[in-house]
Amino acid sequence: MKAILIDVHQQNVRMVEVDDKEVLRDWYKHIICGMVEVAHYFKNDHDSIMVDEEGLFTMDENSKFFSVEGRHQPFIGNGLVVGVDNRGKSVDPIISVEEVRSKVKFHTMDEVHSFDFGVRF
Repeated sequence: MKAILIDVHQQNVRMVEVDDKEVLRDWYKHIICGMVEVAHYFKNDHDSIMVDEEGLFTMDENSKFFSVEGRHQPFIGNGLVVGVDNRGKSVDPIISVEEVRSKVKFHTMDEVHSFDFGVRF
């Protein structure tokens, strides 16, 4: 099965392989985490971005981030774009690598500190 890796360390977006029999293990490997959560649903109702659910607990001055067009906050660490069929089974995403690439921006800790979250007090 395919997935799209948003790699904050290499600052690139690329297709990766996920073992159909070890899906969750491979998600952990690509995201570099021990627990995943859905962070963003694409408008196609088929694809979503998985991230490290505990990313904020492990954040330090060397942490890397990415943001996605249409979201109000950046995400810490890698993201993995995965698809799901109408039975809830993980499948190849239908969104293209190029489309994901056009929606993603990479950020440093300093940039995140100055991020405009769109909230006004």
